[in-house]
This record gives sequence, structure tokens and C-alpha cells, in this order.
Amino acid sequence: MIRAVAEPKATPRGRMSEKRRQHIFTENFGVCCLCNVKIDRRGERWIVEHKIPLGLSGKDTNPNCAPAHYECAQEKTKGDMQLINKAKRANAAATVRTPERKAAEKKYDWKLRRYLKPSVQI
Repeated sequence: MIRAVAEPKATPRGRMSEKRRQHIFTENFGVCCLCNVKIDRRGERWIVEHKIPLGLSGKDTNPNCAPAHYECAQEKTKGDMQLINKAKRANAAATVRTPERKAAEKKYDWKLRRYLKPSVQI
């Protein structure tokens, strides 16, 4: 039997509508959350980045999202993946393994108050 320590559950990624995407952009004044440089909405490639990664129990809500240059987000994602993998390794190392119990070979007779020898069947 394996008992695991509470592992951060990855939040399922929801579908992001264009309206929500633009709202997040406007809410953060169009500034990249990673390099703090203004993003040209139409001239530069940008994505919505989760400040706390979903793989580390971050929420898929607007306060946890912000616009980021595509290149900046790629660099952050590499670092996030290392942290997520580290958390998974730590959880695996902290997992308590208990040996499986074998089925009892002898049966206990409660009336006789003793174990019975296994009967041989032909």
C-alpha cells in the first residue's frame, strides 16, 4: 500500500475567451508581468501567463493571470517546469510504502480458539 503526502494538484486549464484575454490585458495596463515593458497589443506576440503556475496549485482566475511577451513566458515556463518536477520528486520521496500483507494461510476457529491446519483438497 502506498500513502502519499498531499501533492499540489494541478488546476485544470479552462478555455480562455477573447473577451477575458482582453480584460486581463486592460486590467494590467498592457505591461508584461515578467519584464515590466509595455506590450504593443497588435504588433507584438503576447500571451496570458499564470503568475502562480497551474501545476503548483495556482488558480485559473483573473487575479492570477497577467499579459506577458511570448519570449518572456517561454523562459518562465522552463523555470516553472523545473519547480513542478522538483515538487513531484519530493512527493515521491516522501511517499510511505508499507508492505502488502499476504492472505492468511491458516484459518482461525473462534470456538476452538486456535488456528486450523489448511485442509488438503484433491
